[in-house]
Amino acid sequence: MSGRGLPGGGLVRRPEDIKVILNLRTTVSSTTISLPKSDADAAALSDTYIRIHATVKQSTQPALPVTLSTWRTPLERSLSSDSSSSSPVWLNSALTYFRSTSDPDQYGGPPELGYKVHYGGFARNLRDDWDFITIPSFESREEAVVEHRLPVEKLQFWKKRDDGYRDEVRPEKGEKWVIGPSEGALGTFWWRWGDLEGDLKGKEFRNDEWFEGRTEDGAGKEATEEEGKEWVESEGENGFGLTMEVENQAEVVFV
Repeated sequence: MSGRGLPGGGLVRRPEDIKVILNLRTTVSSTTISLPKSDADAAALSDTYIRIHATVKQSTQPALPVTLSTWRTPLERSLSSDSSSSSPVWLNSALTYFRSTSDPDQYGGPPELGYKVHYGGFARNLRDDWDFITIPSFESREEAVVEHRLPVEKLQFWKKRDDGYRDEVRPEKGEKWVIGPSEGALGTFWWRWGDLEGDLKGKEFRNDEWFEGRTEDGAGKEATEEEGKEWVESEGENGFGLTMEVENQAEVVFV
């Protein structure tokens, strides 16, 4: 799977050569989760985090780091400093629902888990709208880690019914469930060789294709070139050339 295509257009499959493959490994801060029975219980719970560890598995430029847009990917980080806020991965369905290992018809997650729609155009400099991350080079053998707070106090669980509806359920003590990156969120809309704190520092990130017939602020002003601005475009058109592979789903036990 390579690239993401135009924003809002979903994943696009193309047979072109892959330049970068990222490996995504999932861990959790605690392998046991206690579901609160009251607001008092919820207030006493310690925060639980899901961590996505990203490494370069394969690269045509093994000595170079890779910088990419995390928008609508499992690496998307919350821009809020409020620890009670959910990460955008929940809104963009970049992480799967929890799935029961004993009953595939049982699943669960935060109530806001679902697709987040973006209306209007994007800023000329994509860094104004999107989060970006640098993954260390293949040769470095280092990783980048993004953690998402799991809103345990908001979790809901359901069981599918044969009639298409669902019933709310509560995991039994000792039940094992798994969670990890969503297969529908692998890839990126923009990537480039380089480091955010190195050769890419201070540069604007653009994809001018998206601005044909669009406006910079969605309100009738045409995007114009700014004098003296250093800018770069994606290495692969619309993110093509970079893909992600999922190493595992993290397992937790409800207690």
